[in-house]
Parts: sequence; C-alpha cells; structure tokens
Amino acid sequence: MTEAPGGTSPRTEVLALLLEPLGVDAMAGQAALRRLAENVDAVALAHGCAVLPAYGSTLSWVSEAVSACVEEHELASTAANSDEARALRELARLEAVRSHLRALEGVPVDALRADLTAMAAAERLLSKALEPCRRADQEWPAEIWRSIGDIDVDSALADLNRPRATRQAAAARELVLQHSVSAAQDLRNRDLAARLERVRDFIVARKAYEAFLSARPGWWRWLGPDARSGFRSDRRDALVWALTARDTGALSGSAVELLAMDDARAVLARASATALATPPTPAASLPAPPATSSAARLASGLLAVGSRHDVGRLRALESWYAKSIAVFDRVAAAMDLRESEPTLREALDPLVGDLALPPGAVDPSRSDYRAVQAVLRAEVEDLLQQTRRTRHSEYAAESEELVGVIGRVGTLERELHDAMRPLPSVRGRLLVAVVGRTKSGKTTLRKALTRDADRSGIGLGAHRTTRKTSAFDVGPVAYLDTPGFAAKDDDFDAQHARAACHSADAVIWNYADTMRDEEAAEFRRLLLAGKPLLAVVNVKGKVNEPARLAVFAKSPDREFKTVSGHAVRIEQVARAAGAAPPVVLAVHSGAAHESLSVEDRELGDRALRASRLPELEVALSRLLAERSIPLRAVRLAEDVRGPLAAFHDRAAEELLRIGLALDVLERAKPGERTALLEAFRAAGRNARERLEAERHRARERLPEAVLGLGGEDHAQRWSDFLTELEWDGLILALEDELVLRARERGRVLRAPASASERQDDELPNIQPCPAPKIGTAAVKGAATALLSSFSAKEIPKGISKVFSKKLATSATASAAAPAAAALYATEALAGAVKAMSSELNRARQAKEEWARTATEVAEACLDDLFDWVDARLASVVEDATVQVEAQFAAQTADIDSTRERFERLGRLRSSVRSALDTIDLTLARRLLSLVGGDPAAVRRARRTPGVELRIWTDASRVADVRAHLHKHLVDVLTERIEVRPDSRSGEGDGTADDD
Repeated sequence: MTEAPGGTSPRTEVLALLLEPLGVDAMAGQAALRRLAENVDAVALAHGCAVLPAYGSTLSWVSEAVSACVEEHELASTAANSDEARALRELARLEAVRSHLRALEGVPVDALRADLTAMAAAERLLSKALEPCRRADQEWPAEIWRSIGDIDVDSALADLNRPRATRQAAAARELVLQHSVSAAQDLRNRDLAARLERVRDFIVARKAYEAFLSARPGWWRWLGPDARSGFRSDRRDALVWALTARDTGALSGSAVELLAMDDARAVLARASATALATPPTPAASLPAPPATSSAARLASGLLAVGSRHDVGRLRALESWYAKSIAVFDRVAAAMDLRESEPTLREALDPLVGDLALPPGAVDPSRSDYRAVQAVLRAEVEDLLQQTRRTRHSEYAAESEELVGVIGRVGTLERELHDAMRPLPSVRGRLLVAVVGRTKSGKTTLRKALTRDADRSGIGLGAHRTTRKTSAFDVGPVAYLDTPGFAAKDDDFDAQHARAACHSADAVIWNYADTMRDEEAAEFRRLLLAGKPLLAVVNVKGKVNEPARLAVFAKSPDREFKTVSGHAVRIEQVARAAGAAPPVVLAVHSGAAHESLSVEDRELGDRALRASRLPELEVALSRLLAERSIPLRAVRLAEDVRGPLAAFHDRAAEELLRIGLALDVLERAKPGERTALLEAFRAAGRNARERLEAERHRARERLPEAVLGLGGEDHAQRWSDFLTELEWDGLILALEDELVLRARERGRVLRAPASASERQDDELPNIQPCPAPKIGTAAVKGAATALLSSFSAKEIPKGISKVFSKKLATSATASAAAPAAAALYATEALAGAVKAMSSELNRARQAKEEWARTATEVAEACLDDLFDWVDARLASVVEDATVQVEAQFAAQTADIDSTRERFERLGRLRSSVRSALDTIDLTLARRLLSLVGGDPAAVRRARRTPGVELRIWTDASRVADVRAHLHKHLVDVLTERIEVRPDSRSGEGDGTADDD
C-alpha cells in the first residue's frame, strides 16, 4: 500500500502519538519530532525522573498493534469489498466461531439465513418422518436385507399367506430368501410374511422421507443427510449457534453469511493466533498501564495508522522502534508523568516552540479529544464485556418480537463499538491545493514557491502538461499541484483537482486572464465548501529574456494594473454565491521563476520582490495560521464526535422503541402463558373424553369379541379388535393439537424424548374354550336303563343285547334297532337323556365359566390398555406444559437480561452526550484561543442542528467572544457559530441541556 501524497510515514506518526500530550502534530517532520523526543528524555532526567514508574516496555504494545494491523491487511486482501473485510474482522475476533468451522463446511448461505423457528419445526417433523423407518428396522436379521426394492412386496405377501402350500407360495418364499440372510432359511412362510410386512413399512417410510426432503430446499439435506442417522448434531449445533448469534446481535448478518464461504473459513482458521491477540498481561509486581497511558495511546493509534501502510513498512516500523526502545519508553513515561508532575509539565511545554509553524500555531486538540474518548471507551468496554457474558436461551429466537428487540439492542451495541473506533492518526503536513483553469500557470507558481529553477513541466502553447496530482513540500506545508479545470476533451482532470481540494487544508485559486462559466462554477463550489481560500491573480506578461525581466523589475505596476478588474470579477462571483469574498493577491509567477535562473543576482532579487511572491507567501502563512489550523481542529473534533453523534441520535430514536417493545413483552407474557396452558388443558380434557368414549364402545363390543378368542387365530382377532377401536390415534392427535395450539401463539414444541411404546401384541391370557363332551359313565348308565326297560316290556334278550351294543357305540343307535323295539325306543331314549342331563349341565356351566373368565381377563387387559393411553395423554400434556413453562421462564430471563442491556445503553447514551458536550467545549475554547480570545470565556458549548456551534458565555463577554469568532472563524465552518449568554451561575464547565 503506497503512501498518499502529502502523507506521513508510520515512524513520524508513532513519534507524534508519543508526544501528543504536548499538543504537537506530525507536520513538523520526523527529524524534528525525533529531536523533541530526545529533549523530552533529557528534561525527564534533569527533573529527577531517572527511576520512572515501570509500565513495562511499550514495545510489546507496538508489536501487538503491528500484528493486528498485519492481520487486518491479510483479512482485507481476502475480502471482495470493505463490508466483507469488516465482517471478516468481526468473525476473526469471535472465539466461538472456531469450534463450528468444521461443522459448517458445505453449508449454503440459505441455511444461515434460515429462521430458527422453522428449523425447530423441521426437526420435529423430520423426527416424526423418520420414526416409521426406525420401527421397521426393529427385529430385523443381524444382516440388513439386500435389494429390498427389487421385491414385489404386495404379491409376495399374498403368495406367502396362501392357506395351503402351493407353487406360488414356494416361489414367493424363494424370492424372499434371495434377498434375505442365510439364517432366514429356517423361518416359516408366516414368519417370512411378518418380516416382509416390516420391509413394506420400511419402503413406505423411506419414500415418505424422500418426498419430505425433496419438497424442502437443498440445505435440509445438509442438515439431515440420510434417513438412518437423521440430523447431524454437530451441524445442527453450529447452525443454531450461527442463527442465534445473528438474532441476538452477537454477529452481523454479513458476518454470519461469510461462514458459508470456504475462503473465509480458511482465513479464520489461519487468523486464530493474531486476530484474537490481546495486550500482554503485565507482571504481577507491575501495575497495568491506565487507559490514558502512552502505551495504550500507541496501541489504539497504530490501528488507524496501519490501515494506510503496507505490511513491509509496518514490520520496518516495529524493527526501528525496537532499536530505540529505551528513548521511547522514557518519553512514554514522561508523557504520563506530565499530568501528575507540575514542574515536569512546565519544563516540557516550552519544547513545543521548536515545532511551531512559521505563524507559531500548534493544535493540541488531539490529545484533549483522545482523553475524552479514553474515558468513554472504558465505559463502553465494560458494557461490551458484560454483553459478551450474556447468554440467551435456546427459546429466545422463537419469539419474533423478542428476537427483534435483542437484534436492535445488539445493533446499537455494535454501532456503539464502531463509534469508539481509534482516533484517526496525525495527518502530517498541512496540505495546500493549487487549482485553476488549464494553462493558468499553476506549475510555474509551484516551481517559484519551491525555488526550483528547472523549466520542465511548464507548459508552452495550447497544450497542458499537468495530467495528475503531484506533491511538493515547502517547510511544514505540502502543496498539491493539480490538473486544470475546464479541459476541452474530458472532465478527468477536473476530478483529480476536486479530489485534491477535498483533502487539502487550504486552496490557492490561480486566476488568469478571465473567469469563464465553468471556472466560476468550480470557484463557487470551493467558496460554499468553507475551505480557506486564497485567490491569486497570475500576471502573465512575458519576462523570458533578461531585458524584459529588467523592465518588469523597474516598473512592475504596469503589469499589475489589470488586477483590480479581476478582483471585482472574483468578488462578483463570491457575492452571487452568498459567500464572503476571499483575499485576492496578485503575483507574477513567471517573473518569480525567471528570477531564480538569471545570472545577474541583483536583478534576480529585484525581480523576485517585484513579482510579489514574498507577499503571497506571507499571506498564505497567515491564512494557514488563522484559518487552516482552526479548520483542522474542527475536522479533528468531527472525526471524534461524528460517530458518537451518529450513535447518540440513533440511540435516542431506537431506545424509545426498544423500551416500548420490552414493556409490551413483559406485560404480554403472563397472559400468553395462561392462555396457552389453558388451551393445553382443554385439549387434554377433550382427548380424555374421546378416550372414555372409546373405552365405553370397547366394553360394548367386548362380549362379541370374546366369543372369537381362545382359538388358533386368537392373536389376530384381538389385534383386529383393538385396531378398530383407533385408540392409538388419540395420542398422535393430541400431540398434533398441542403443537397447533402452540404454533398459533408463536411457540414451537420440540419432540419429547421417546417414551416406552406399548406393543400391539400384548394379548389377554385366555385358555382355549372347552369342547362339549359326554362322559363314558353317562353313556353306560343310559344303556343299563334302556335294557331294564326292554326287560320290563318282555322284549327278546337278543334284540335287547343288540340294541344295547349299538347304544354303547353310538348315542343314535336307536335308529339301527329292530323295528319291534322302536315302540319302546322313545321312552328308553328319554330315560337315557334324563340320565345324561346332569353331565350336560356341567358342560354348559363350564363354558359359561370360561366365557366369564375370558371376559374378565379381556376387560382387565382392555382397562390396562386404556389406562396406559390415559397416562400417555396426561404425560403428553404434562410434557408440553413443562416445555412451555421452561420457554416462558427462559424468555422471561431473556427479557430481563435484554432489559439490563437496554438500561446500560441508556446510561451510556448519557455518557456519550456528556462526551459530545466536552468535545464541543474543547473545540470552542480551542477556536477562541487560536483567534486571540480568552478560552475561559466559554462556559458551555454544543453542536445543534442548523447551527455549526452554539456557545454560552457570560453576558458581559458575549460581544467580545462573538467579535473574535465571527471576525476570524465564521467562514471556517460550513454553517455558523452562535454565541449566547449563559443563564447558569457558578458553573464553569457544565454541559448544556438539550435544547
């Protein structure tokens, strides 16, 4: 990085930073500053400061500042623009980012822009989508089935469940076994069908999962890369950290988005050593340097210095400083002791005279402004340290209003931190831009001022020679030779000239011949900008021969007789612009330049005096002393107060809105909590009422269902019975309703820890139903009774034996009896039935007892199931209630911590207002001192809208202060200075109230 024209070297700026308590600036140059530093060392020794308080070597502070500057350059070189560079610096100094760099590899910017509430909802939805996959995976063989998608699951299930072994069932079995493990060979078709059903569930779940992901942006796949593993916890944690840091104001949005870029992450990984570096901790026996010490001033000032110099020059600065560390440490200590040692202060103050400009003006404002800034910086750093310790809960980002409040508070804190940037380094030499129309003699004037007799670069004819800005030094002043205005071909030259005027402390307008419209426009622009302006009418009579030069030296008034007309034209343009006319001087720069090369030195001296160049140099010195130095004080004050004022005005507007928003949040939270918990309780009651209705319906259908139990398909019948009841849908319905109620109120319920699931195959322990059988003893009794009846009716014994034998083998044997016995069979059978009735009664009683026992067992199993569902419903409501209670408690704590940050910002706004008033007071006193007034006359001062500076003084001194400031400085400022009598009594340095 090259140094700008008229700039200062880092060595000069470091010396000036060390000597700031003396009020010196770097415009005197490095050699003069080095001599003053050595004089300070000698004075300190002469006043008994040989043993100075040990603050530690300032070299460590300089080295740390240089390392930080080098790191700034490295970060800036990788950034595409200044915003990216700022975001990289922000990230490089945040230690928490490093633990998430690896997890954030490959994350797209969309993920970092995502809302945390949406991500929490996605986590819950994805978990539910993955649950069937996990269930399908249970009880699988040890080796996962291969080529699952190749199986026609539906047809294979239909074939495996055929009632008899068929060719289709065998083919289906072989097909399934091709995709299974060898251990499945021993399984029956029914077992294979059960496993194939799980395969079907798995395929359905995976398709649902893929459909779910395909409907989401690509970054969802980054967050949950596959169905088996679900969310990657490290990536989720990194994303939560990034979004929370953004929402709570810990990071800016642009900084967070840089985390998605590979180059930015690489820079952050390399920057860990220097970017997070802090000033070294002094030894236990040495006191730490105070915030206003020279060491701290060096460290903060070098941060601003380093931005304008490349890495090589910064490293050279560090080496040069290390060689002279003994002198610099003594100078630093002497500058610190100056505040506490009056005799040392008195001895050091006269040393400033050696650095005075020709007019004798030195601006000590920088050290005064830096002292104000140092006090305020200590308060700000304390606030930011407390803010870094503030941790918001994971629920903070779920409230849009709270996120907005936290984000605005964080934005204000960042703006406050930016407002406390290091005070810009010393600006070096005074800059004077020499501008004017093309071919007006600017380069000739430059060579005359620098006493350069060389004729190169001086234009001849109609062709202009100066096409870019160049610098030349005369003592403590750097002149900028600029291209001319009103070039015929383009406006490129004018742009260079305007840029030089913008950076200059004063402007010389080189007037020649006449002022055309385009020149008048540029002249008006300079007048309205408030720049100290000196109009120089350049007389251009030919003096390029000794004879002509001698004629001019003898009668110069003939060449200057047209100056009055040019002065009238300049005054007309100024009056038309509404500005005070500038000082107008006439000079013959050509004669002044020719006087440098003429052989007759007496003629040269007379020609130089006749050219009026010495008068121009005196007028320019007076202009710099009276107006450019005060203008520097104004600019320096603006450099310090500008960011602070921007923060103060922004805070005045934002803090009111933030306070109102916090009030609304604090008032709304109890009502929201009550309403949401009541909605949960109502949903729980409704779910339990539906459960009781299902329980009643199940009891009504239970007798019918019990008749089908106890057989071979006992398990299937019981499962079908439970499935028709739809009891398991109640739990999911309640969970969905609670989530909906929470979402309606801006809440997100996270999926609870998986509870123990009740297995659907938990069957009632029911014995098989007893079959109706007639005992052998009953049959023999019936046969004996029948034979006795035949004997009583004198039926032949052979027939009776045959009948008896038939009866013994079959209860329906009466049909095979001889026809002769048919008449007596009815009576005989009636007797037999009567004999068997007691046995039949016992069989019926056994069946009724089984039905009663089976019903009781089924009812107990059913009650246990519904009691479990009832407990699960209560648990779901309780879990949701606990979550909501935790959310509200955490958000209440978040609101409290945000309220604390808000109140600290309010207090700091008052401190900023006080600092602004102190800066304005310092500026007003400095301006009055520079124009010969008494600085103690200024009691209070404040910059106000529409007024550049408002000053309060004693009523008796208003006229005097107004005369001094208005006479000399009113056109230094872009608007005006207003002087008022101070109505307060006995308050010398108080600050003004808001007007």
